[in-house]
Amino acid sequence: MYKGILMKKIILSLSVIVFSHSVSAGSTNWQPSVGPGQCIVYAEIGETGGYKWNNQNDCNEVVRRGYASGVGVSGRVIYEGNTPGTNGDSIGYTGIVTPNKPYERQAPATYKGKKKVGHGDSYTYWAK
Repeated sequence: MYKGILMKKIILSLSVIVFSHSVSAGSTNWQPSVGPGQCIVYAEIGETGGYKWNNQNDCNEVVRRGYASGVGVSGRVIYEGNTPGTNGDSIGYTGIVTPNKPYERQAPATYKGKKKVGHGDSYTYWAK
């Protein structure tokens, strides 16, 4: 009789453990309601600009939940004389923007005697 009660308690305990584990595993399926590009904004910093964190609740939630540490950003600074679709007269950049740290593009305002005219090929992603 005691053996049967003990077995029922063990089975019940295991069921609770498995259920609680499956519930906590489901919480990792959370997805942001915003895209990474919505969580950064252009900022006039440095010679060729950069990006800072867009301090919105949905963006902060991504970091608070541990989904990402910030937003990775990459692209190219384009200089006078650049032909569209080529990488001539441009400098690539890659960096990470977090709630506490903006990213300043590492490119000069003038390159090979040519002035910056814009930027392109921008890409953003969630940085872990």
